[in-house]
Amino acid sequence: MLPNVDDIGRFALFLDLDGTVAEIAERPDAVQVDAATITLLDALRRAAGDALAVVSGRDITVIDALLSPLTLPVAGVHGLQRRDAAGRMHRSAEASADLGSVIRAIEAEVGREPGVIIEHKTGAVALHYRLRPELEAKCRSIAERAARERPDLEILPGKMVFEIRLQGGDKGDVIEAFSKEAPFRGRRPIFAGDDVTDEVAFAAVNALGGLSIKVGRNATLARYRAADRRELHQWLAELARASQTERAR
Repeated sequence: MLPNVDDIGRFALFLDLDGTVAEIAERPDAVQVDAATITLLDALRRAAGDALAVVSGRDITVIDALLSPLTLPVAGVHGLQRRDAAGRMHRSAEASADLGSVIRAIEAEVGREPGVIIEHKTGAVALHYRLRPELEAKCRSIAERAARERPDLEILPGKMVFEIRLQGGDKGDVIEAFSKEAPFRGRRPIFAGDDVTDEVAFAAVNALGGLSIKVGRNATLARYRAADRRELHQWLAELARASQTERAR
């Protein structure tokens, strides 16, 4: 069940990207954000007085390319990067550490497996096995070994992916940071996400007295749920339409 929101102007919106704003694809480089979704995000941005941000595991440069021509406040790599509403960049100090040896070791072990995709990010590397689900155990073992050998690394399991990431800020941390700044300050946060990596954001939003929304099934800390991405987008479109109607009165 999704919450009843009578005035989106009192809220700040935070949205995950893959599986929430955009449909998940078999390959991360195949994900697209269609024109209707871009239009919806722009309508929501205006309805919320610019208090709309995307909070994703992707690099900010990738998010910007997917959402073009929109340029929104955004957090990337699960909180290692953040660009605030004024355009200022904030990065965890750990994000500059070198992962070259980790990436080379992963590529040597699994880089030639057809269907296994190694995605390079700023401060992280993601090991996708969506096209080879039978390799889940092998990919998990590779990720766990990398984390054991580098105490500054952590593993973020997701939907058919293991991400080996430098320790630093998380999605909950960046939502808290946004919430202290204009135009988000003084508003109740809403966060919608679909993956286990969004649970820290649900916890943060719950602590801030906001509305946490899980997209899909599985156990969650979120207090509300959308059955799928389509239901969430219908709800978001209603919020934007209600705001337009209110302004027209």
